[in-house]
Amino acid sequence: MPDFLYKARDRDGNLVQGTMGAEDKGEIIDILQRRNLLITSVDEILVRKKATFSLGKTTKGPRLSRSVKGEDLCLFARQMGTLLNAGVPLLRSLTVLGKQVGSRPLRDAIDEIKDDIQGGSTLKAAIEKHPKVFSSFWVNLIGTGEASGQLPSVLEQIAQYFESSGELQRKVISALMYPGILMTVCTGSIIIFVVKIIPVFAEMFESFGTELPPVTQFVVNLSYIFRKFGLGIAIGLPFLVMGFLKIIKTDKGRLHFDRFRLALPVFGDLFRNIAITNFTRGLGTMIASGVPILYALEIVTKTVGNKVMEISLETVKDSVRDGKTIADPLERTGLFPPMVVLMVNVGEETGELADMLTHVSKFYEERVTMMVERLSSLLEPFMLVFMGFLVGFLVIAMFMPIFKIATSVNI
Repeated sequence: MPDFLYKARDRDGNLVQGTMGAEDKGEIIDILQRRNLLITSVDEILVRKKATFSLGKTTKGPRLSRSVKGEDLCLFARQMGTLLNAGVPLLRSLTVLGKQVGSRPLRDAIDEIKDDIQGGSTLKAAIEKHPKVFSSFWVNLIGTGEASGQLPSVLEQIAQYFESSGELQRKVISALMYPGILMTVCTGSIIIFVVKIIPVFAEMFESFGTELPPVTQFVVNLSYIFRKFGLGIAIGLPFLVMGFLKIIKTDKGRLHFDRFRLALPVFGDLFRNIAITNFTRGLGTMIASGVPILYALEIVTKTVGNKVMEISLETVKDSVRDGKTIADPLERTGLFPPMVVLMVNVGEETGELADMLTHVSKFYEERVTMMVERLSSLLEPFMLVFMGFLVGFLVIAMFMPIFKIATSVNI
């Protein structure tokens, strides 16, 4: 089945282009017209195969990643929703998308899903067999979309969810990138100073035969420890990190670690706001898609990203199971600000809970972005001053014996 490169214009005149597999050019034109696009060109992509003289060997295709990223799932959901909305059958849509994904696990999962559907399985039952690729969040939303006949719109909501989550993650990483690089460079410079330069001063001081000031002696001893045990520290550090990661993967270890994170000054509020954003965005998406609220809470609780809040939300699930509201137990947890509780309460009373949760998630997403930008702008000068103070301390410690000797000579 050939692939085609298409270019078109939407109602606003914006350029829309991409690739799509089909039997012929007419099928591509039919799909694009159903999407209300003004087609400007549709060209078949011709792939020239290089001749090879190796026996039993063929040219390799594009390299596929060995993991499934959020971007892959987001793109898959949006493209599949677009194809289904354009009237392309489910199996045909999966066939087209299976050739375009850049993740090997996702491509393998799509192939198996096609086989299951051809055997009479539903899409929900088919993707449920691949928990490493499609989470319970996917499974329940897909099941709701199939049952209600609104699968394309549900896939669109899934894509929007992953886009929002990915955008927030990219903003946090981008804002903290420069401070991280600055800290790495400064730390490396100080280690080089301690390991390479201070020993030269230490040999010179030893030739003087004078008693070193306490500060200088401390720095010299520190340099000696780094040079003698530095290799052992460098080897042992990865094992310590691996042990720490293994501990926080346990329920008890994760609980203590998340409790510590929430108790941190300044950063604790940031972690709490990120968890609130994840909770409100996920719950709002699932309720808007028609997932029963109890099931939605069961799934979203596991995606909050904080064990303390996850345990606290168990009381919310119990309240809903007993036929009560969400707002009251949410307030009793003490982890959610009054504004969140108020918005949830209004949403429950007016029947617009999904919209209210969406508004809350957008508000806290913007708040997280603002907090990260402020922290980044504050961390940079703080780190520069701290590193400057540390370097100044090392330099003064090295020159104190020289000043002492010079003074004694003048006397």
